[in-house]
Amino acid sequence: MSAGPGRELIPVLFVLPCLGTGGSERVVMNLCLEMQDEFLPVVVAFRDGELAAQLRGSGVVVHVLNRRGGIDLRLTFSLLKLIRKYQIRVINTHHFVSLFYAFWASRFAGVPIVHTEHSRWEMENLSRFWKLWFRLFLSRLEMVTAVSRGAFEYLIDHLSSDKKRTTLVLNGIDVELFKKGAEQPVLRHELGLADDDLVVGCVGNLRVEKNQELLIRALALLQGQDRNVKVLLIGDGPSRSFLENLTQELGVEDKVLFLGIRHDVPRLYGVMDVYCLPSRYEGLPLTLLEAMAAGTPIVGTDVLGISEVIQHRQNGLLVADNDPEKLKDALITLEQNLALRTALAESGRTRVDAAYSFAAFVSGYKLLFMQMTQGCSDAEN
Repeated sequence: MSAGPGRELIPVLFVLPCLGTGGSERVVMNLCLEMQDEFLPVVVAFRDGELAAQLRGSGVVVHVLNRRGGIDLRLTFSLLKLIRKYQIRVINTHHFVSLFYAFWASRFAGVPIVHTEHSRWEMENLSRFWKLWFRLFLSRLEMVTAVSRGAFEYLIDHLSSDKKRTTLVLNGIDVELFKKGAEQPVLRHELGLADDDLVVGCVGNLRVEKNQELLIRALALLQGQDRNVKVLLIGDGPSRSFLENLTQELGVEDKVLFLGIRHDVPRLYGVMDVYCLPSRYEGLPLTLLEAMAAGTPIVGTDVLGISEVIQHRQNGLLVADNDPEKLKDALITLEQNLALRTALAESGRTRVDAAYSFAAFVSGYKLLFMQMTQGCSDAEN
């Protein structure tokens, strides 16, 4: 494939643990779609997921290797074959497990790696054994990137990553996709929401660490207070059955809408009066940036990743981790104070525009990939 007169597309291999709908998968998808004028993206994942069909539908080559339990050395040999098949020039790994298998393949093939870390929490919770391996890899990688300042600082301060080969490329979003349209009343009606409902939305995989349980328990505390609060849970995952049973136990099953995986999330932000992210930890959450770009006031837990984006009472509200009473109070505050909701929404939109540019995010990776290929060309010459 050609990138224009006299230019060939540069093959880049993206390696992921799975192809679900999480933040790191969406980062890779955004890069694949935005870089096809200069690069030929090939995506490899160890497990299948929802995103595979979307990528293939956009013309991206996708391979799923179906990782076995334990250490599956087949993955390294499969990666090596794919590197040679597509004549890969740069590898971009996401998360430690992807790096572990791709590192050996990259050394055999002589192809540089740009490794991306998404979560300080994940790095902190690696065992001592795997941290030793991680430090070894970091000392030999061509480039390491972090999507958040928390992850960047941990790489430098605790894993001894070389400052000259470690860089910060903040996640970015296309704010134009999340501007609220005129269809809000129609969509609210389709979802069975009343005009006077305070709609609290949460987008994310239904998993323990995302802690949608906290939001449901806070909602239950509002029962009997004559408050019209409805919760939209957008996403799916292993905690769904538990969360559905919890709504029944707490008597709020008619207040919580489980919408599952949706492909119209930008539209759904438009019906939310408040966006809540109750996670136990985050990297740099894209859904938070999206809600802010949509002009939706934020309430989130005061944890890694979220507190990097949200400053309390400046561009959102922060509450203590796993404290339903505090979250309930924050929801009441936002329900009763329209002026505060408006101010937080405006401040949030301004911060996303200023600090989380989609163009800067894409160009940051393009520059790194180009530098890697030029470095290889220089070495060959």
